[in-house]
Amino acid sequence: MTSPMRALPPRLTPSLALGLLGFLLLGGAARGEAKVRNLQAKVEGNRVLVSFYLRDGIDAKMLERVESGLSTKIVYEFSLARDRKRWYDQGLERNTLEVVAMHDAMARESTVHFRLDGKLIESRRVRGREELIAALTKIHAIPVFTLENYPARLRLLVLSRALLGHRSILGFIPSERRTGWTESNKIRVPAAAP
Repeated sequence: MTSPMRALPPRLTPSLALGLLGFLLLGGAARGEAKVRNLQAKVEGNRVLVSFYLRDGIDAKMLERVESGLSTKIVYEFSLARDRKRWYDQGLERNTLEVVAMHDAMARESTVHFRLDGKLIESRRVRGREELIAALTKIHAIPVFTLENYPARLRLLVLSRALLGHRSILGFIPSERRTGWTESNKIRVPAAAP
């Protein structure tokens, strides 16, 4: 009687092993991939305000980390780009928004700090997991760029992605968790007031 592994052609076994390893390294398609969604850019005066939410970015390990009292952050990266039809968009500026959560077990609440380009712009206290997840993942009308140095009517867009910290694959291969880039709607530099 032959074993099941002996019944497979010899060249198929390494192929299966490589396929399985590739599946594990890429994280598997079964899990939801984190993604910046509904990225909306709006011009107000000479500022570009962005709103969006992060889908599938908070997992059980991240919540456990926050609830254990460790400082936990998500970094949102932004790129202001000149929109060019039928060609690559030209990057003009970059900025980051750090959203840092710290839990106080005695008070049973978390404090979430928002730092734009390293400067504290807001701190918010939240109670419960739902409020914490909303504070970390739903961003509304944050001014990320100013348009005073750009010519009027220039067509622009904002790109964004999230950096979600580090993990290890197969227990020993370090990897950074990040989303892909998401594009906003197109905006234009306003004409100067007469």
